[in-house]
Amino acid sequence: MLKPFADIVSPLLNSKKQQMNVAGFPHQVGGHFGLFKSNGHVLKPLNNREFNFYKLIDERLIPFTVKYCGQISIRVNLSGVDEGGVDEGQLTLSTDASVECHTVLSPTVSTIISTTTTTSAENFLTSTMNENEDDEITPMTFRIRKSGRVEAENFKGHFFAAQCQTKIVEKLLKGYDRCFIMLEDIVSGYRKPCVIDLKMGQRQHGDDSSAQKRLTQMQKCRQSTSETLGVRGRRMDRIKFCSSLETFFAVAGISRTKRLIGKLRELRIVLSQAEGFRFFSSSLLIAFDGAEKYPTEYEENFSTQDFHNHTQKESIALKMIDFAHATFNGFLEDKFYTGVDEGYLLGLDSLINILENLITSHPHSSLTSSLPDAASVPDLTLKKQRSLKRPYSTPPTEDHLALEETTIFSMT
Repeated sequence: MLKPFADIVSPLLNSKKQQMNVAGFPHQVGGHFGLFKSNGHVLKPLNNREFNFYKLIDERLIPFTVKYCGQISIRVNLSGVDEGGVDEGQLTLSTDASVECHTVLSPTVSTIISTTTTTSAENFLTSTMNENEDDEITPMTFRIRKSGRVEAENFKGHFFAAQCQTKIVEKLLKGYDRCFIMLEDIVSGYRKPCVIDLKMGQRQHGDDSSAQKRLTQMQKCRQSTSETLGVRGRRMDRIKFCSSLETFFAVAGISRTKRLIGKLRELRIVLSQAEGFRFFSSSLLIAFDGAEKYPTEYEENFSTQDFHNHTQKESIALKMIDFAHATFNGFLEDKFYTGVDEGYLLGLDSLINILENLITSHPHSSLTSSLPDAASVPDLTLKKQRSLKRPYSTPPTEDHLALEETTIFSMT
């Protein structure tokens, strides 16, 4: 039986500094709400359920979640007006306090390669040699137009992320709730962040969802790999989903992939003992620094001590995120559940199986040596196809699939 951990470390407010600068989060690859970044934190609009889940998080889940650093408010100020005196100009975002709660790695150049890029995986990995590591990425900022529309500037990430973030800024300008939760930014020290966001489990709606939302989410699960694999590759059948995963982990390499499998197994052990927990609509975030092409040999040996250290830069990170619909027995006034989250466990089994097959197919290579050209990158906008059903208790098996160009994307 898991024991609730209510004593989360509170952030330390620095009285000498009244605020921290806030910018758009360029590495957002999933979700419906805009994210911001500030001083080594990701700022996410506060959801009461998610806020309480982090406050009461079980101590055994902490190594598998990003560090929760408290809540904070964001202020928006207009830096200038045009000649006619109409409010139009640069927007400045800042917090209402300064927070010091964990070691912040130095910000460096970062790049996200979209699924439509024509850059080869080899060029992506070697291009970091030509970058000045002392240069800081230009912060993503916002500007308001006369029409009242907010636009993102210096944006180099996924276009939908900019849309989500500008909508939040527009709401802040209108006086909507400005409370955000602060989470550790695990890619803050990466020069070439490679990030993938996987929706886990066979059910995506919460108990508090409307009837229409339930129907919509149930349909999405049936039309994706959520139903058969317990992990979503929406608009993909099973083969396309596995191929896309192989694309991502081809860049990670065997050493990182083996390390990730160890983390997935540890997470599975913990969740197999999580009686009454349900992680509806939550995701797994996997990230590594593509600038570090070949991890050192010692990193291949999984170290529990390193894994539990929040302040150490990991060769590959595995974190559970998005708990707005998660629950456990005794949480708020939620429904009581028996047993464990079998759908989530199925998803972990599927991921472990796929990654083990990938390593078996390339036992003595770095995975990247067999990559074809960029033209063979899988189309992530394919028409939805329903996956073939498999017995629930039988994890899927995969034959070797061709490895393709690097891609950083959300499959939610």
